[in-house]
Amino acid sequence: MTTRLWTILMMLALGGTAGGQNAAEADLSSLSLEALTHLEVNTVSRHQQMLFETPAAVYVLTRDDILRSGASSVPELLRMVPGMEVAQIDANTWAVSARGFNSRFANKMLIMIDNRSIYNPVFSGTLWDQNDLPVEDIERIEVVRGPGGAMWGANAVNGVINIVTRKARATQGALVAGDAGRMGEGGTARWGGCGKAGTCYRVSMKALHRSSLLTADGSSAEDAGSAERAGARLDWNESAKDLVTVEGNLFRNPEQQRVNFGYSLTDFTVQPVYGAGGYLMSRWEHGSGASDSAVEAYYSDERRLELGMNLNMQTVDLDFQKHWIPGARNDLVWGAGYRWTSDRAGGAQTYFAHAGHIVNLYSSFLQDSVTLLPATVVLTAGTKLQWNSYTHFEVQPSVRLLWTPASTDTVWAAWSRAVRTPSDQDHDVDFLYPLGSADGLPLNGLILGNPRLVSEIVLAYEAGYRHRLGNRLSLDLAGFVNHYTDLEATSVGAPYLVLAPTPSVVQPFSYVNGFSAGTQGAEAAIAWTASRALQFQASYAWMQGRLISHGNASVEPSGGQDWSTPRNTLDVRGFLKLPHNWNANAVLDANSTVPSLLPVAAAIVPGHARVDLRLSRQIGERTSITAGVTNLLHQRHAEFYPEDYTMNSWIPRSVYVGLRWNP
Repeated sequence: MTTRLWTILMMLALGGTAGGQNAAEADLSSLSLEALTHLEVNTVSRHQQMLFETPAAVYVLTRDDILRSGASSVPELLRMVPGMEVAQIDANTWAVSARGFNSRFANKMLIMIDNRSIYNPVFSGTLWDQNDLPVEDIERIEVVRGPGGAMWGANAVNGVINIVTRKARATQGALVAGDAGRMGEGGTARWGGCGKAGTCYRVSMKALHRSSLLTADGSSAEDAGSAERAGARLDWNESAKDLVTVEGNLFRNPEQQRVNFGYSLTDFTVQPVYGAGGYLMSRWEHGSGASDSAVEAYYSDERRLELGMNLNMQTVDLDFQKHWIPGARNDLVWGAGYRWTSDRAGGAQTYFAHAGHIVNLYSSFLQDSVTLLPATVVLTAGTKLQWNSYTHFEVQPSVRLLWTPASTDTVWAAWSRAVRTPSDQDHDVDFLYPLGSADGLPLNGLILGNPRLVSEIVLAYEAGYRHRLGNRLSLDLAGFVNHYTDLEATSVGAPYLVLAPTPSVVQPFSYVNGFSAGTQGAEAAIAWTASRALQFQASYAWMQGRLISHGNASVEPSGGQDWSTPRNTLDVRGFLKLPHNWNANAVLDANSTVPSLLPVAAAIVPGHARVDLRLSRQIGERTSITAGVTNLLHQRHAEFYPEDYTMNSWIPRSVYVGLRWNP
């Protein structure tokens, strides 16, 4: 307790919360709703276009949204996005997805940072604990719900999240920030400056400690963790037409997790998890009149120790794109890329049949937006062509139609095909793990990969409507119907007896393409500026789905689960600017039951509502203080069920305080 108290005091002495704000950044009147609908996004078409005129279900978390939220991590920020299912599994892991199939790795969501994919091709998904950026360095987060394969390739099946960091010129001077509370404590320090010839830079560091969450009976879940991250960015405006960016990061995150393969609430082990690594990325952007182009390259090296397996992974990625407007009717974007990934597993636990894997990925894409009626109807068609080492050629087309009957209204519709390609784990896993006992003998599960797996496919049909009413009100509606085929499943084999080294029973499981599924849903977001001092945002999503068996009784949904998304989700937020530089935020976040097919009581996560309150005050030009409470309605609650081998934890009520200082 004494050590924790001193840690909190030191963090508070260093500075303020990442959710802190200064008067200029958090003025609610600084960005009207009309201006918000004119925000530019590039994740849908890989070039800048107005959000209001984008034929997709896209949502942007702005800089103001990020600062006012008080959130200290990207998954927390994503709770604000309509149609997103965000659930904390334990102190260090999250389940984040859109339109179903949520899980710890969420293999149908493509996550990027500055267009750089952080989707892990070994496990199929995103390790959020290894990509915990300082929120102070984030400019905006663009979220596309629905397939993005035509532009970004495989694994962008249910959506794309692109985290856009701030340019170095926007982060000048010093900043020190920190917060402390029941959920942990953390701090960020940053310094930025500009030199000659248009060169600007920043260096930032983040350190945090995540406190252990709780079990169902209120005892410690023993899942504490910590993380340290250091990064730098250099922007060089060689000329008015050219921008060169070089950035890199190093990280490490030692953690603990509760592990049980049989989903027992009492019979588990606490095991260490360790991640470390970094990346170096360079990007050159060139613009001249009616065309612009970009070349990007990055190298990453990551290490992950989990379940006794030590995995090392390296990635080299090269990407080129060209945006060209040849005339008044056409808007073309095309490009090509290559990615090389290598991984090698070692350690005390054997996990793969082969110790190493090398995967090559070649890609190209082309898209044209054709104006059929000036300023009224635009047809966009494009496709991504990819070749990978496992499933070879993949084609992911998309057709989108945009109709703007008036300056205040937009209607759009889309059809897309996207794929989720198998991972190294899907093809080559060979993992023996304890399952309990059978007939007095140890019972072990054996999960086996399948080199004959094919890609999972979605055919998606979408439509949407946007409306804005002056500077006061905006409305965004979207609906979808998705049909999935060749979904990965688990084939249950006949158990057999093994005599050496000790007698035991082995229950084999293997991956197969064993299910289809259909989902449909609707999403709505509304923003209302009641006055210069008061603003409301609300979003609601409804979704339902059905798994369709291929008729084999021995085939089960992989991991025993379905799409794991509540039928109803709701998020309501109010922001109030008070006299004397005070600001107040209130958040209601609610969802219905999280469904699962796991045959244990622990898999039932009932619907719940959560209320968070936050109060902040600006002191002078350079300092702000913050205090808040999260999960006000419940002493503790669970948001997700046990995920694979990771036992879920209960999130307690938490109080936190923080400071932010710009010297």
